[in-house]
Amino acid sequence: MLLALIVSFAIFAVNPGPGAAQTGPPVVGVHHDSSNDVNQNPTLHSNSAAGTSVGEDSAAENELLESANQSREAAGVPPLRLDESLREAARAHARRMVASDQLEHQFSGELSPLERIAQVSPLKIDRAGENVAYAESSPKANEALMRSPPHRENLLDRGFNVAGIAAIWSKGRLYVVQDFAHQVPSYTAQQSVKLIGRAVSQMRQQAGLPELIQRTPPKLDEAVCALAAENPPNAHLLATAYDNRKIITYTQSRPEVLPPAAINMLQDPGVHQFAAGACYARNARYPAGTYWVAILLY
Repeated sequence: MLLALIVSFAIFAVNPGPGAAQTGPPVVGVHHDSSNDVNQNPTLHSNSAAGTSVGEDSAAENELLESANQSREAAGVPPLRLDESLREAARAHARRMVASDQLEHQFSGELSPLERIAQVSPLKIDRAGENVAYAESSPKANEALMRSPPHRENLLDRGFNVAGIAAIWSKGRLYVVQDFAHQVPSYTAQQSVKLIGRAVSQMRQQAGLPELIQRTPPKLDEAVCALAAENPPNAHLLATAYDNRKIITYTQSRPEVLPPAAINMLQDPGVHQFAAGACYARNARYPAGTYWVAILLY
């Protein structure tokens, strides 16, 4: 009987504050060797024979997603929504695993899981994770994944709301890749600016301060987009374009979430007016993209 082998990986690309990104450590199991982190489970017995066909198995993919959502429902966690772009990313990586006959999250010359997803997916995401495995069937793969704490954690993670699952047969093994992500709301620049303005107004009201007058300087959104194109981002570019006393810049997966430093500056009694600009952009630091925000104080 074949062993069910699984490897899990989690990436965090959360933007909680000004220009900040957090990258969490891989969620791993027992070290198989110096380059692979593999959880090896006991042989799983089954009355059904291992699959003998070769190629992508969409039925197995759907079964794995259904099994995951059944487990999430039992745990009181919202279901995962299938996303075709994530499934294509998962299938592309699964083909590499089949070609090399091994489990890996990143082969030589291959992009990282988050970068792979970002390359093919138009979704705005701020967090992603991945499980990889092979087993005798989709039920055996799901059983092995759910019995492994780190893989179960990915499957039941409340923070993930979309997924793409690949299942490919090769030499009697079903190779499985599960790509998870957290899709964030998609806003236009105008919508983002409205949300930021509302957050500023609520913050000032809660602090017992007069409401700030919101200004609309020309081409501020375009100027903010230019920040993302700079390497590294240079907020001083805004200072040369706009004559202001103070400028706040930050990145966030939710543009209306004001970082503490911004709140402190916006609570300055000497500030009477403000302007906000926003742009969703991708760059090397944020391969899946993030909202770039600039607030000008007058």
